[in-house]
Amino acid sequence: MFGYIYETTNLVNGKTYIGKKKGDFDSTYYGSGTILQRALEKYGKENFEVIMLSVYDTEHELNDAEVMFIETRNPTYNIAKGGEGGDTLARADEEYKREIVAKRNQGLKNAWSNCSEEQRKQWGENISKSKKGKATLPDGYRHSEEVKQRIRESNRNVTKSDEWKKNHANAMKSRRGKSLVNRQTPVEIDEVVYPGVIAAATALNVSRQAINRWIKKGKAKYVKKQ
Repeated sequence: MFGYIYETTNLVNGKTYIGKKKGDFDSTYYGSGTILQRALEKYGKENFEVIMLSVYDTEHELNDAEVMFIETRNPTYNIAKGGEGGDTLARADEEYKREIVAKRNQGLKNAWSNCSEEQRKQWGENISKSKKGKATLPDGYRHSEEVKQRIRESNRNVTKSDEWKKNHANAMKSRRGKSLVNRQTPVEIDEVVYPGVIAAATALNVSRQAINRWIKKGKAKYVKKQ
């Protein structure tokens, strides 16, 4: 087998964690999740039990299975959706998200303040280059039939009203021609200026939509190019 899905259970309070691991089953491996690690330190490893839920022959199958198990079993200690990459705070509570975002912002501020103007320019260029031509999924990746079916069912269950369709069409018309300009306009967040929305989103590990929402709420702003 390529790897397996496991479930770690806190025997004191019943809270669980779902994870994946390559290779043979290891009963001493409880997982690497941040919240789980805090719990292990608090309660002690002797109060945790890990079991193997299923095995898989490929990495793609293993990634898809992790997403599915987290979605269906709703483990308390998981803060990410699982799989390969993606939003690592998707299932985290708001307090934990604020804690992580504050740490990231402080780290970026420290790094930025220690950079020369030339280094800052190079930083922005490197981020832009890393994003150009990048595919949404890794080369050769294919969703499993199970995942495809879940996506199809999810799409079928979404009912869009005529009013929604009209508003969406108007919004798309108003955005035409603006998208490229916005992506290339420097944006300031917490006194740090990034080359554009994409660069800011990449540096802060959030979506471009999140950056746009911050701009609308006044938590971020576009700045004129020098």
